[in-house]
Amino acid sequence: MVVLGCGFGGVEVARTLRKETNELELVMVDRSTRFDYQPAYPELLSGKVTPEEISADLSTFAAKIGASFLHAEVQEIKFPAQTVTLGSIPAGKAQEVRYDFLVLALGAEQTFFGIPGAEEFSYTVDTMAAATETKSALDQREYTNAPNIFVIGGGLSGIEVAGELVDYLKARDAHAHIFLVEMMPRLLPGFPRETVSNYVSTFLRARGVEIMTNTAVQEVEKREITFRDGRKLPYELIIWTAGIKPSCLCEQLDLPKQKGWLNVDRYLRIAGMERVFAVGDAACFEAHGLRSGQNVEEAEAQGTRAARNILRTLRGARLRAYKPKNTIQNPRAIISLGDGKAVVYSNRFMFTTLGYRIKKFIERHYMMRFR
Repeated sequence: MVVLGCGFGGVEVARTLRKETNELELVMVDRSTRFDYQPAYPELLSGKVTPEEISADLSTFAAKIGASFLHAEVQEIKFPAQTVTLGSIPAGKAQEVRYDFLVLALGAEQTFFGIPGAEEFSYTVDTMAAATETKSALDQREYTNAPNIFVIGGGLSGIEVAGELVDYLKARDAHAHIFLVEMMPRLLPGFPRETVSNYVSTFLRARGVEIMTNTAVQEVEKREITFRDGRKLPYELIIWTAGIKPSCLCEQLDLPKQKGWLNVDRYLRIAGMERVFAVGDAACFEAHGLRSGQNVEEAEAQGTRAARNILRTLRGARLRAYKPKNTIQNPRAIISLGDGKAVVYSNRFMFTTLGYRIKKFIERHYMMRFR
């Protein structure tokens, strides 16, 4: 049994399999040696968390559950032969690993939509290394002249980054103009109800964030950003949080896809394949008009169901269809806003009392499984 990718989905597959059986040989593969709690990346900017607090060693976790961990890059997957060719990191001798079942938990990557200069001149928070680099860039800036800092993308990550930037500046008694840019008419355009968007906008504006909706980036140059309406504004720092795309490995695989994402059936198997599953951000799952969102809750829930369907396959039992929990049509989330505040949103209700404490409790509780 081989799991490629050790984010939330991959870790949950491995954890569930080992909880329910000790008979499977379990191999976990990732190009990083550590698991990162990605929802906390924005708080790295304000210093509320450290990299050590929100990451854990994958080898230690694998040993804890009786699995093997390989720090390696996937070079090739031969589906008919049921083998994965891995290249060790740093570059070394390739090895071939055979699987009876394979789980693709390949995640996603930041996209810049082909906008000239966007990738070259922007910082991101999509990985631990990127968030750490962005924090270093903030620390190196001079704030005597209140420079412009642009956060591109008014979704969950962009909102949280904007809030943490305000806290970062406040803690240092520094000043900057923070702009949160969204090409759609409102923040959180993926949320069907405007209530949460309005609340977040009001909260951030009260903290000094300038919100620019209906505003799309056309080009980024070394010190100037150009928008589609012709406006040009100088900047000191750009943090890009707009959009994700399938991972490079996902793009290379000759498998059924929808807009680049891996197509899975109702049991989370790759369409047309009985022993290859996909979970998390890389998978495109849709049932009864509902499509899974690309979020932690879905990655974990899919990981659990995929693991149990693998065991049911081994036992000759009937597989159980996956039912999405946090969908594009009915999203839910806990959104940090900075200043120790967060808004909890789920379908038809929203509340703010204790929201941030709930989010931090979930974070601490999750990371305990690695300790």
